[in-house]
Amino acid sequence: MSKETAQPKQKVKKEKTYKIYTVDFSAPVDAKLLSLEAAKKYLENNIKVNGLKQKLGDSVKVSLADKQNRSKNSISISVDTSLKFSKRYIRYLTKKFLKREGIVRYLVVSSTGRNSYAVKVLRKNEA
Repeated sequence: MSKETAQPKQKVKKEKTYKIYTVDFSAPVDAKLLSLEAAKKYLENNIKVNGLKQKLGDSVKVSLADKQNRSKNSISISVDTSLKFSKRYIRYLTKKFLKREGIVRYLVVSSTGRNSYAVKVLRKNEA
């Protein structure tokens, strides 16, 4: 009986997994309460990567995403990340941006899916 030579197992490189988080700002932009570019700039400046602000590098990308969502245009910001990143952190930064703009009383940030949030305008009798 001949012994088969054992070949060493080759290590398989894992591809970077990307998660895409979206924040839909269509309601406040339509109501002219805020600027989408200001929200994008705020997220770019305040997302921390390895404890440092404004050091996104290739691991985190913040971009404007205009896409057709069913029958209406949804104006949103997408955050693409290859790091371990919390969806809740995106909500925290969005609420912090709304507070800085002074309109947090009129808007609410709610989850619309596994990786997405929507900023909705409250009715006047709720505010």
